[in-house]
Amino acid sequence: MRAIITAGGVGARLGEDKALALLGERTIVERLVERYRAAGVEDVVVVRRTGAAELPPLDARVFVCDPPEMIDSVRAGLAAIGEHDWFVVHPVDYALAADDVADRLVRFCADTAAEIVVSECFGRRGHPLALRAELAAEVLDATTESLRDVVRRDPERVVGLPVTNPWILRDIDEPCDLVAARAFVERPVEPVASLMRRHRSRRRFRPETVPDAQLEWIVDSARYAATSSMMQAYAVVAVRDAGRRDRIATLCADQRHVREAPVFLAVCADLHKIELACARHAATIHADSLDVFLQAVIDAAIFGQNIQLAAESEGLGGCMIGAARNHPVELAELLELPAHVVVAFGMALGWPADDPVPRGRMPLGAVLHDERYDADRLAADLDAADAGMRAWARETNATQGGYGGREVNEERGWTDRMARLWGAEVPEKGRADLVAALRQLGFGLRTD
Repeated sequence: MRAIITAGGVGARLGEDKALALLGERTIVERLVERYRAAGVEDVVVVRRTGAAELPPLDARVFVCDPPEMIDSVRAGLAAIGEHDWFVVHPVDYALAADDVADRLVRFCADTAAEIVVSECFGRRGHPLALRAELAAEVLDATTESLRDVVRRDPERVVGLPVTNPWILRDIDEPCDLVAARAFVERPVEPVASLMRRHRSRRRFRPETVPDAQLEWIVDSARYAATSSMMQAYAVVAVRDAGRRDRIATLCADQRHVREAPVFLAVCADLHKIELACARHAATIHADSLDVFLQAVIDAAIFGQNIQLAAESEGLGGCMIGAARNHPVELAELLELPAHVVVAFGMALGWPADDPVPRGRMPLGAVLHDERYDADRLAADLDAADAGMRAWARETNATQGGYGGREVNEERGWTDRMARLWGAEVPEKGRADLVAALRQLGFGLRTD
């Protein structure tokens, strides 16, 4: 087997040569060459454009040409590799795609009867791909405009190699893509339980965007959340447009981080899909059922927590926005939600630029009960929760200059705060008409 790494682009949108961009302590091209050589590929050719910067020492041959398109780089690589049985094509744009794919691709090609092997992640095709030597003639044919033409010409000769590496779908094209790749490489590998324990709401964000492919991967992963009776009664609307986010922020108590985050996620309880399913079979959805509404909200909450965990695992940070329920009808109109869909909560998401003091949680004894709910021990746990909240306030004032630009009251404990929030005359925090709004959106909430 031979490998062709195409690195002939100028990296105009990235602002630097992709092959020489650093991921950790090595350049992208070094990572790719090392992966393929470690996988047993006999010859690796890197195709560069004339005048490109010199590459670091590589266990590969470098072929210089002037390729206007990627297919021309592949043709140049084919001219350089000589005799072979299979050849892999790997654009340098897909910087992390070889990390756990190269070895599997080599072994898979040795055993398959197919002529083309394409990497697939959850049903979506990406890079790299491998082709048998006899298909080189099709690639070299002047009428072939892209490798996609070769792959699509005869589906019977193509087989997918299922992998779990999202980077087969995510190329390094703009600075925000490189930021995402570096976060992926540099973040600590840790158990999920450890990730959960270090959660903090992030309310300030760097200006870099969240790449589309990264957000798609996060949501694609999150949708495997537990769901009642396979309802999957959730949906999410991703809002990037600054003007639309500004209007959303106005509806969400004018929270600054809703405006400043590069993306706002409206996590919805969605019975519209269930309504359509019922209609297909001449049935009518019971959208007036309180239990059905609760199932949709619970589905949305689990789904949203999955989004948060998946995002934090990739170096992103977020803040749940309960104020998305302040004006549910207006927000539904802005997002053009159909009937039987409501925003359960929002999420401001981006690359965190703050480092807030962790608030901690109340003692485990207030949460975990053995065999029966032990109310007798709660007084001590509430005292501990008060002390923990006061300690957080002192540390936040001392190290952060306050919270949200204001000094935190160091005398109030957890119970004080809960009494002020939920012991007032209108505990819904301005959402006294929420039931009426939900009914307007198609949720009857019948309890009889």
